[in-house]
Amino acid sequence: MPAAKSKKAPPATAIHLVAGNDEMAVKSRAKELAAELSPAEGGEFAVEILDAHADHAEHAAAIIREAILSLSMPGFLSSEKLVWLKNANFLSDTQLGGSKAVLAALEDLLKILEAGVHEGTRFLFSAISPDKRRTAYKSLSKLASTDLRDKPSGGPRFDEDEAARQAGSAAARERKLKFHPDALERFAAYVGSETRQVLNELDKIDTYLGDERREILEEDIRLLVPETRRGIIFELGNCLARRNLREASNCLQKLLAQGEDPVGLLYAAIMPTIQRMTAAAVLIEEYGLRVPPSYPAFQSALEQLPADAQEILPRKKDGTLNAYGFYLSAQEAKRFQAQELAGATIACAEATTSIMSTGSDPALILQQLLVRVLTPR
Repeated sequence: MPAAKSKKAPPATAIHLVAGNDEMAVKSRAKELAAELSPAEGGEFAVEILDAHADHAEHAAAIIREAILSLSMPGFLSSEKLVWLKNANFLSDTQLGGSKAVLAALEDLLKILEAGVHEGTRFLFSAISPDKRRTAYKSLSKLASTDLRDKPSGGPRFDEDEAARQAGSAAARERKLKFHPDALERFAAYVGSETRQVLNELDKIDTYLGDERREILEEDIRLLVPETRRGIIFELGNCLARRNLREASNCLQKLLAQGEDPVGLLYAAIMPTIQRMTAAAVLIEEYGLRVPPSYPAFQSALEQLPADAQEILPRKKDGTLNAYGFYLSAQEAKRFQAQELAGATIACAEATTSIMSTGSDPALILQQLLVRVLTPR
């Protein structure tokens, strides 16, 4: 009587790909997925991890052949099995990725995966910075359940602040944490969107909060996240909005001491803050915009504004409104009269001209600008 053949698992349910140019995000997600896919029984005998960071083409081909051999065999001491080809660097647009030995080995691997692996066998392939134009990547992504982890791309519509908010929110959700809106604004400003830094800071916050409290407050960010260049720029804008001349001057001195470009500070911190508050002041004084203490109520008030008033609202680079950021600006705008903010806009333009066209000390010009803008009239 002929021996029974092992059943083959449908590729889509057995094959998983985690790839992207965000190395930390790829490694983190692949580790999580490996934990999810690991069989409940069999222990270390049911999981085979192959380090796929190859030194040269022959090394890469040997790793792929080892994965093929492992996939061709059923589980040992368990009906289930996980094969993880970990942190592969041979799908990239490099000499290694384009070598004949690697391409031939990948072709053989794809044939095995297309035919279907043994029932109970799962294959996880994690790859750093793959070249998505290559045939091997395209074929693999069609066969696999694919999870892409790329860094936000630059370009004319790229918004670093929004990318930072999204990175922080996504990482917090994975840890079952929730940001208070104030805390998210500060976290994004302090940390940015670099995955390694986001994960490191959230791990620290998670440990600090423990199991009893899962909401991250602004005070937690102040306490736990170190001051950075982005954070000081954020604080400079906050001090302007709060009309705190002393603290604004301190932030300015720190940034200039770090070698920040004076004109860059004007465009990165001072002018955007004044523009947002000016827009809020106009909408409050001319269109009767209400600024209730509740953020949801403020969102409702924004939706009720007429079309011409909607055009005044400051937008992000993708054209959408950062409603919570504008909510904060509208609250702070009450410290200024509309004509004061209009004068502040003119003062910024004059400061820019002075820095660019005169031999005056840029630090002195910016300090005089802060005095001019923040001193009550």
